[in-house]
Amino acid sequence: MIPLVVIALLIGLPIALIFWLRANGAVVLMTLCAGSVLQRFVGSDAATILGSFTSKNNQGINTAAQLILLFLPALLTVLLLRKSISGSKAMVNLLPAAGTGVLSVLLAVPLLPAGLRHNVVRASAWTQITQYQSAVVGAAMLVGFLLLWMTHPKPGKDKHKK
Repeated sequence: MIPLVVIALLIGLPIALIFWLRANGAVVLMTLCAGSVLQRFVGSDAATILGSFTSKNNQGINTAAQLILLFLPALLTVLLLRKSISGSKAMVNLLPAAGTGVLSVLLAVPLLPAGLRHNVVRASAWTQITQYQSAVVGAAMLVGFLLLWMTHPKPGKDKHKK
């Protein structure tokens, strides 16, 4: 039961935040990818710095640092870009939001503590997610890029003509 709750939270929370705060899901998806790069290359140093503030060297500090680096850019993006999507585009925005949710579970589960990670990986829902991960991630990135390209202001289209 706990593994399904973890999977549901990791998928559902990003989708809900993006949808309810009307943040640009494509940008949040890209910042989640940036958070993954940040976590990969800065994570061990950040864990060392956080560990220096405590008296014991704890694996939990490493996990917390890795997860914070993964999700903080996306969370800040959701908060800073709230109400950046109009109500008419909210349904289209669900596609990159769903991609963000699935990508968040794929990126976060390997960072979880060993016992919880083992339980999640053994769940049938995890098997289904990983079975289709390349198609889901590829489609989410494609939709994200298409939305970014379509909603980007066109150069040379100045509203104030002289």
